[in-house]
Amino acid sequence: MRLAQKGYRVALLEMGKRFTSADFPRSNWQVTRYLWIPLLRCFGIQKISVLKGLLVLHGVGVGGGSLVYANTMMRPGPAVFKGAGWPPGIDWAQVLAPHYEMAMRIMGVTPNPHLREADLTLQKLAQRLGAGATFHGTDVAVHFGAPNEVVADPYFSGAGPGRAGCDLCGGCMIGCHNGSKNTLDKNYLYFAEKWGAHVIPETRVTRITPEAEGYAIETVRSTQCFMPSKTVFHAHKVILAAGVLGTVGLLLKNRDVYKTLPRLSRGVGEHVRTNGESLVGATSLRGDMDLSRGVAIGSAFLTANGLKVEAVRYPAGSGAMRMLAVPLTGNGTRLTRPFKLLAAILMRLPDVVRLWSVRDWAKRTLILLIMSADDARIRLRIGRSVLTGFSRGLVAVPSAQPVPSYIPVAQEAAQVASALIGGTPQNTFSEVLLGAPATAHILGGACMASAQDAGVVDTGHEVFGHAGLYVCDGSVVPSNLGVNPSLTIIALAERFAAQFPSAPGADTSAREVHFS
Repeated sequence: MRLAQKGYRVALLEMGKRFTSADFPRSNWQVTRYLWIPLLRCFGIQKISVLKGLLVLHGVGVGGGSLVYANTMMRPGPAVFKGAGWPPGIDWAQVLAPHYEMAMRIMGVTPNPHLREADLTLQKLAQRLGAGATFHGTDVAVHFGAPNEVVADPYFSGAGPGRAGCDLCGGCMIGCHNGSKNTLDKNYLYFAEKWGAHVIPETRVTRITPEAEGYAIETVRSTQCFMPSKTVFHAHKVILAAGVLGTVGLLLKNRDVYKTLPRLSRGVGEHVRTNGESLVGATSLRGDMDLSRGVAIGSAFLTANGLKVEAVRYPAGSGAMRMLAVPLTGNGTRLTRPFKLLAAILMRLPDVVRLWSVRDWAKRTLILLIMSADDARIRLRIGRSVLTGFSRGLVAVPSAQPVPSYIPVAQEAAQVASALIGGTPQNTFSEVLLGAPATAHILGGACMASAQDAGVVDTGHEVFGHAGLYVCDGSVVPSNLGVNPSLTIIALAERFAAQFPSAPGADTSAREVHFS
């Protein structure tokens, strides 16, 4: 948007499809409209990538992760930016402050005014863990207003699309049907296209090759699985914003397989972080609970040791994520923990049977997202494994500071939450069976740094060794944030775009955002 606003000719290549509110699934059991698995003719908004040591939930489509995320906009504490990973010589908290403010205005961020049953349960959980004073409603990118009532654009003095009031259905993470969720196609991308940017969906970039005046970008049609059509684009400058797995995968393949970007830093794929996350939960075995009402993440609290705990929900009828759940299992190695799971199933067999017979898992389930700013990391490389079908693809490699698959506070929180709702506590299967934590907020792999031996891009996001090639997404973030990272990624993008002057000779007088 900012580059189109400044008069540049801009094209956006997006692997996923373009969606309207009517295109989203009514339930995440509608897998062809919910999941992104092209080989199975599934072209939805949610991709689940299983790597050795890591399970990643990430978004696909015009609007990126905003289509499927929980629209939670949180600022990390100032201490995060003073960590060793952030390039020195810049007061990052101060420099990013105005960009955070702009990002919040564009995204229509507001405090969640509706605390429902799951949120009130989280409040009790916070009190039980001695953290009741830190409980709060989340800041979210949602238009509340009167439920389902459509109004003229309330954000940009009428220049944006009309919006409908949130009906608290809990459907944020399967795609918002009534247009209440402030996804990027309703603000940044909306104005980008209005000002001349070309958005080209169903287009996956495969190769980036330097040429005399910029780069050649080779692509394939992402929704054609066999012999896909190919197109080559040419650009003076290229910005990678494909999320960590997309961006890092492209950089590694072009450095190590195609050899088109040979001067890339050896730091590509290093310092990949999961935002210190663990996903646990509890399913009520009572028939009188409805934990599905409200926004996807409506409340949070901070534990005594600094972990962020949030209540997460899916809408009633959307229980497909139960396929990722297993009974809560104690700590152990990758060899012993599966046996502990088997023992837990046998010891609690009646509860496990009742759990799997719960008719509406989403309606009865409280998911807990726990995030930490503590440093732990993995490395991404191009390799072959069972998970890549033995073809060359991204594989995860442990580091000297491995990401834990067992967080004691998360286990305790799941146990207490289960007692509060009269239910059964759960882990994600990847943590127990694969020793792989699950994350929706993967960061790093193309980190900002002061020099090439310390990172992949400079503090202006330009790739070391390849002028005119930039990275602007979560892969530049050089530390765990300990909160949902979307707002920080947008603030970094605002700062990145601000460095470019207006295009020579461009008349930008009519390209302004006026706020209501």
